[in-house]
Amino acid sequence: MAEAIFEVFRGDREGGQPATYRVPIAPGMVVLDALHHIQAHQAPDLAVRWNCKAGKCGSCSAEVNGRPRLTCKTRMDALPLDKPITVQPMKSFPVIKDLVTDVSWNYRECTRRTSIGYRSFVSALNASYARMSATFSESTTKRSSSEDRGFSFGLRRSKCILSTRNLARAC
Repeated sequence: MAEAIFEVFRGDREGGQPATYRVPIAPGMVVLDALHHIQAHQAPDLAVRWNCKAGKCGSCSAEVNGRPRLTCKTRMDALPLDKPITVQPMKSFPVIKDLVTDVSWNYRECTRRTSIGYRSFVSALNASYARMSATFSESTTKRSSSEDRGFSFGLRRSKCILSTRNLARAC
């Protein structure tokens, strides 16, 4: 079985340093699985935040090999195993402990902006419903306009506003 060497940041607000861990690699494994292995077998006090493990919430975001990534979506087979894999907290947020960062400002800002957007969303939804209701009758079938289809397509594509990939779009 292949093995990877991880250098994971250990520390808090005052500072810290990387700690080295060896992790066996299984097929289909992602970085978050490796961090869970480290928690279970080598460092039970390692602080890692995760929620959905589906790439929707963004809680597992960290810098993997110097690049911002979702650890639940970063596959181990896509990383070079010949040198250590570095995992650090996101540089754009203050560190709480190890890989956990304080994203409260981000949450407050997106919630504020989304609540403003929510009012316009509801008014657009009501206008769309009123427009469709006004033209609908029992004897005819209302075909949706391209505007209506675009609006509903946007609803299907919506994701968690805290996802790092969708932050710019949501806010």
